Amino acid sequence: MLLDRNGFGFWSLMAKRAFKATFTRPSSPDSKIKDTLKESEVALYIHIPFCKSKCLYCPYVSFTRREKLVSKYIEALKAEIRMYGDLLRESGVKITDIHAGGGTPSLLSGSDFHGILDTIAESFDSDQKIAIEANPDDLKDEGKVSGLVDSGVSEVSLGVQSFNRKTLKKLGRTHTEVESIASIENLRAAGIDHLNADMMYMVPGQTLEEWVDDLRMAAEQDIDEITCYPTLITSHCIGYKMIRSRRTEPQPDKSIFRKMVYETFGTLEPAGYESVEIYGFCREDGWKYATVNYEMEGPLLGFGCGATGFTGGYEYQNVCLPEEYIRSIRKGDFPIAGSRFVDIKERAIRYTTCRLFVCKELDLNGFKRKFGEDFGGLLGKTGFGRALRLLRLIGITKKEGQRIKLTRKGLFTAHQICWAFVLNVPCRICEEFLKNPWPSKVIIP
Repeated sequence: MLLDRNGFGFWSLMAKRAFKATFTRPSSPDSKIKDTLKESEVALYIHIPFCKSKCLYCPYVSFTRREKLVSKYIEALKAEIRMYGDLLRESGVKITDIHAGGGTPSLLSGSDFHGILDTIAESFDSDQKIAIEANPDDLKDEGKVSGLVDSGVSEVSLGVQSFNRKTLKKLGRTHTEVESIASIENLRAAGIDHLNADMMYMVPGQTLEEWVDDLRMAAEQDIDEITCYPTLITSHCIGYKMIRSRRTEPQPDKSIFRKMVYETFGTLEPAGYESVEIYGFCREDGWKYATVNYEMEGPLLGFGCGATGFTGGYEYQNVCLPEEYIRSIRKGDFPIAGSRFVDIKERAIRYTTCRLFVCKELDLNGFKRKFGEDFGGLLGKTGFGRALRLLRLIGITKKEGQRIKLTRKGLFTAHQICWAFVLNVPCRICEEFLKNPWPSKVIIP
């Protein structure tokens, strides 16, 4: 099985039909952002597009680190934050969560994050805390970790991916399992509030037994959450041609994929990890490293090269080349390369997809509070609504009172729906905007 954007068959087709979108070069994006941002509580996403090296299957906006460019980039990032602060100063916006992804945010120093957080605090009503994604080989030094925590880094999502050295090599990762364990210990010693570990399965050539061994090893660590992702193959990642030309081992077949999904639940739940999402398992009630929810539901302001923002009614994509991002900021322009309006039905579909097929439960009363209309009235007669009724008939979902819940039987279907969407929408957006920094139009998928 090849987990590319056509690899999920019917569900890939459904994702393409349900989430068609056209991005165009915007005029006056500042007024559109301000006019469509109706909620007062907003999350921030900050993109750090630099890495020490490029992983084989990375689909994101990332480039190998260039020291002179990094310092210019940070200054541009702070200037962009101030632009949004000035734009929304009278809007009563309160920042509830701040996340930094990449790329590799852990390449930055504590003083870099201190400066970014100070700029956010000057521009918005916000807490001086930030959650970042990190690579284990950046956090093997105790002093580096302490500096990050002291600067305001309170949550870390650590890209462990595997405790198997052979699997790490297949992914093109440069760290070792020893460095992953050392990083976890250093983060705990430094007093990090919450710690997530990302793990990857469906790696080319990986066996079911190797995946279960990885899960057991992860469950033995002092971490709050384990997030499990399949290895998605995008046409713009380094490993795409390798796997298509059979210069590397194939991914496991569909039957193994299904077994890997259910073995994840069968291994982590008895070890004390509660499934809070179809791919996220937590030891501590009430906390998870949350990014997908904001991207799907909004409101989210995206800062930095390659960042995406979604006010709820307006979605925008920043330019994906660091040099162009810096040039745009220096000119005093918002660095938005493409944008589009999102109507209430699409937002309701995104919300429902996230709640039901990621978080495993849709509260129909919550839906009505969110959109001012019953689910049946807003989406019942759409193709999406008809598909949901079919899923209920075949036992993928069930209704309990005013809640629609994903069943145990539906877990594998939910994974197919989720990853078909990721490959055909956000990954495609990234791919297209990497081809041309300032396109006149981009049609997704």
